[in-house]
Amino acid sequence: MSDNTVILNKLSQGQSEWRDRVDSRHKDADWLKKSAMIAVKVLSRLHELGMSQKQLAEVLRVSPQYVSKIVKGQQNLTLETISKLERILGMELVTV
Repeated sequence: MSDNTVILNKLSQGQSEWRDRVDSRHKDADWLKKSAMIAVKVLSRLHELGMSQKQLAEVLRVSPQYVSKIVKGQQNLTLETISKLERILGMELVTV
């Protein structure tokens, strides 16, 4: 295999990975938008309560990294987690 072929294969593989990420992002756009709205509400409420993300993680019994994903809008939350957040923060995050 020539050097040019190796380079072209790597470039096409990189483009394919990039395209897969973009396609995935488009497919997940709906829940990501909702997740971002929840993140804003959670961050705002934490500020109001004077509560840190680390404290929230302790009360939720999850890792600080998990809470970080929540407040960045990057976590696909379960109904159970949303309910726990609502109870802990004393607010409604999602209306049905």
